[in-house]
Amino acid sequence: MIHFVGAGSGAPDLITVRGAKLLKDADVIIYAGSLVNPQLLDYKKEGCRVYNS
Repeated sequence: MIHFVGAGSGAPDLITVRGAKLLKDADVIIYAGSLVNPQLLDYKKEGCRVYNS
C-alpha cells in the first residue's frame, strides 16, 4: 500500500499523529530531500529503506 504524508511547514513537531504512525510503520520511505526536513526521518523504524528522490 502507498501513503503520501505531507511535510507541512517542515517542523518535525508539527507532523500529524497519523503521519508519524505511517512513517514508523513504513518498510520504505521515498522523500524529496530538497523539500523535507531530514529530522522527519527520525520517525522511521529500524531497517526501513530510505530513498531521496
